[in-house]
Amino acid sequence: MSALRDKKTLVVDEITKNLKESKCLIVANYKTLNVVSLQKIRQALAEKGVFLKVYKNRLVKHATKALGFEAINKTLLEQNIYAFAKEDDLSAIKALVAFQKDFPALKIVSGIYENKVVDANSLIEISKLPSYEEALMMLGGSLLNPLKNLAVGLNMLIEEGKIKSE
Repeated sequence: MSALRDKKTLVVDEITKNLKESKCLIVANYKTLNVVSLQKIRQALAEKGVFLKVYKNRLVKHATKALGFEAINKTLLEQNIYAFAKEDDLSAIKALVAFQKDFPALKIVSGIYENKVVDANSLIEISKLPSYEEALMMLGGSLLNPLKNLAVGLNMLIEEGKIKSE
């Protein structure tokens, strides 16, 4: 019995370590998802720096309670997979929400984002936010638009002969 308890303690320590090192955690129910689909999801998420693992809910509850995220424990009911985003939290959320469309058996349950427990609806809304790169592109586009309009306007004046180009 003591060896089993030691193994469980090691797993709780592993979960705690993963939670501390991750930018966010996404919990998803995979009850009716087949192994091939789960493997595809795991490989695609690994390319984005997301660690996907199946843990017993009871052991996750111990780790989340120790870190002050016990509010998530009421959502840990069925067979869940745990996605730990180590690099980019937003791309992990976007990817899992996109997988919900491809794999209807996958249901996002809850998560931890910016050190707060959030529900599935909040994660779906967060997935609609632009990523860092997308936000930079939007900013760049908004900065270039006035210059582009000025250039078009000046070109029209030159064509009409109101301004001489040299």
